[in-house]
Amino acid sequence: MKKYLLSLLIALIASPAMAGSILIEGFEYANHDLERPIGWSCDNNAWLSGYLEKDHNRIPHSGNWYAFSNADDAWMFMQLYLIPTMQYRVTCWAISDGSCQLEFWAGSSPAIDDMHTLLLSTTIGSEGYQKVSAYIETIPTGCEYIAIRAITDATATCLTIDDIEIDMVEQYQFESEPITGDTAMYPGSQGTFRFLVHNVGYDALDITAHPSNEFFTDFSCQFNGTTGMTFPTQSNETVEVTITATLRPEVEPGTVCWLDVPMTIPCNCNTSLVTFWVTPLALEQTAENVAPEIKVYPNPASDYITIEAEGLETVTLTDINGKTLSSRTAKGSSISFDVSALKAGVYFISAKTRSTSSFVKSILKM
Repeated sequence: MKKYLLSLLIALIASPAMAGSILIEGFEYANHDLERPIGWSCDNNAWLSGYLEKDHNRIPHSGNWYAFSNADDAWMFMQLYLIPTMQYRVTCWAISDGSCQLEFWAGSSPAIDDMHTLLLSTTIGSEGYQKVSAYIETIPTGCEYIAIRAITDATATCLTIDDIEIDMVEQYQFESEPITGDTAMYPGSQGTFRFLVHNVGYDALDITAHPSNEFFTDFSCQFNGTTGMTFPTQSNETVEVTITATLRPEVEPGTVCWLDVPMTIPCNCNTSLVTFWVTPLALEQTAENVAPEIKVYPNPASDYITIEAEGLETVTLTDINGKTLSSRTAKGSSISFDVSALKAGVYFISAKTRSTSSFVKSILKM
């Protein structure tokens, strides 16, 4: 479980700055203008605190305290004990009006000479906020303080940092979150479910999905253009996964049902789970009717969707709320719909043939 040891907000201000100055906003520890940020120490008042106007924040209208420095090579220290047996990740967002060097250090005391472990070092430019992140797999003993160091050159006068986090992480660690929300489906129809998987550990992981079959069957899993229930992830990578599944025909309309997708890695030392809630819809159909073989492709679709079935008569396209978007009469065994103007999401194809009153298939518009 993540333990957030430090969380700071920092953002760029457009007001006049002295040459070589460094401007940082968002220190929750600061509460008085022109005083050192609370919890931090620095030499010769190199860093002072103040208040940043709301409209100058990276996230608009969320004004916070800031600290600034008029030094070309500025250090600031905070007491924070790093455990040698743990692994850490340092992450932040940063921007500069020129080329600046941003460094995070750890050491035994709040002094430059005692900062012995470099945690992160990167060059920051002016091409928008950039995310910087580094893993520290080995922490030596004697890391009881951290330091932020900023070095500006002749082209830069202002360095800005946002959302600083120092997290304890594990070698194998991943998280997941659903993209697809609650879904309504007809029993026997196919649904599409999307979710994100974040590899937040040190090592690359092969993650395997195990969809539950209580209410669904006929599973297929896709990621990065490939198919399979096991998908590789690199350290600090996020992948999007799509699972298609068929709601069992015997599920009664109105039943509360769901699709659980547990995920595991080979060592079984970490697991994750996403859950999708589904409401089965009622479908008016006579007992003697038998649904014909139907082909709906491509699914997911981006421009056109084609429906093929023997004896096809009428086809209707509806959204997830049951609103009719288009209804057409087929002149053969196939018909196509232009879906390019539709928003991304789940839609339903309802068709009538000579042998059945209606059948329904769900489609995903990308």
